[in-house]
Amino acid sequence: MGGGISGLIAARVLAGHFERVTVLEQDTVTADTGYRTGVPQARHTHALLARGAHILEQLFPGLREELAAQGASVFDLGASARVLFPSGWAPRTHIGVLVQNATRPALEGCLRRRVLALEPVSIRSGWRVQDLCWDATHRRVTGVVAASTGEVLQHPAALGPRQAAGAGLQPIAADLVVHAAGRNSRLAEWLHQAGYPAPASRTIRSSTTYASRLFKAPPGTMNGYHILGGTPHAPDVRRAGGVQAVEGGAVIVTLLGAGGEVPPGDEPGFLAYARSLPHPDIAEIITTSTPVGPIYRALRLDNRWVLYHRMPCWPERLLVLGDAVCSFNPVYGQGMTMAALEAQLLGRMLGRADYVRDLSGIAPRFQRRLARALAVPWAVATSTDLGWAPGRSSPTARLTRWYGDHLIALIPHSPRIYQSVYQVAQMVRSPVALLHPAVLGSVTRRAIQPHHRRKP
Repeated sequence: MGGGISGLIAARVLAGHFERVTVLEQDTVTADTGYRTGVPQARHTHALLARGAHILEQLFPGLREELAAQGASVFDLGASARVLFPSGWAPRTHIGVLVQNATRPALEGCLRRRVLALEPVSIRSGWRVQDLCWDATHRRVTGVVAASTGEVLQHPAALGPRQAAGAGLQPIAADLVVHAAGRNSRLAEWLHQAGYPAPASRTIRSSTTYASRLFKAPPGTMNGYHILGGTPHAPDVRRAGGVQAVEGGAVIVTLLGAGGEVPPGDEPGFLAYARSLPHPDIAEIITTSTPVGPIYRALRLDNRWVLYHRMPCWPERLLVLGDAVCSFNPVYGQGMTMAALEAQLLGRMLGRADYVRDLSGIAPRFQRRLARALAVPWAVATSTDLGWAPGRSSPTARLTRWYGDHLIALIPHSPRIYQSVYQVAQMVRSPVALLHPAVLGSVTRRAIQPHHRRKP
């Protein structure tokens, strides 16, 4: 359920274990669909972290080259990003973290074409799931009930007797149901209707908002860089912005606000806001580039984790992943990488001998293991957002924030710390790397200087 990034990656993994994989997507899509209504955030800057890119390359060999052929450059983040931190400019140095800039439609389009080429997979375009199907005990999910409003996209070899026929409800049987329907998931409601208790959830409000616009930039606009900008930082840096060079010679300009600041959605206000930023290049790029489309804004960027793994009873043959379980503030770029990690976890579990023979028990175990994988990314993202509401922070979150502030202060003066911070941010190393004796020593020395002392 869901043909976005999470659903497509999950379908790729499932195709290695099942004879038929059906993807139900409520938007009407083709192999070449660009922006779609179900993903309003697609108009904004997207970041596939280095770890997520590595997993996708394993699942879809040649994906990086395919995107590069469209003009999505691969580059070292330290050497090709001009980043302004509250403490100063990041050093321009190779840090061994390769990333690739691509728009959401370019990446999703490549994944969709790759998935459609898999013999077991069909994508039913324009299908909206209305409910789950259950066995007589309501302990096992046996499929879904869906309404068709569109057409069927299928690999020719996967055609079967069951076709999408007009509008109306249709039960679709399945040995395993994977729910990847995104932030607007109705799963909790369906479970409640079937007699299950409401799952607990955690929500950390984010004060971050942003506005983005796509431009066609003249050659040389980025001065050899692929990313320019900075981010808000509590409590003082409330305005920030960035520019990302993407495929086709275009750039996406994103303006960010936090702590009550909201980037305007009108053209004069957008430019005035950019001119108020400390980064000198953003407004210049706006004035020298040609707008390709309107300004799009995103105003609700909360972090929300539905704790399905804590429910006292979980139905058999139902898995839920992606934003339907945990949605992060998109500013941190964790969503697509977590989708890749979750699909990778699913593949490992399906490859176990006991689940090859019998899927019993895989659903609750998957949700528990998924929760363990989410714990660290959730802590990192929410500790940053809680910086705008310090009264709600736990002692651990305040200590994490204090330590992170010292690291950021050291970045302009230490390429090694810059490398360590971004390796962790790109999820290629554990946060434990930031407690390496050399890093810890630098933070300690800075913290004990009288003018730098501040209680965590």
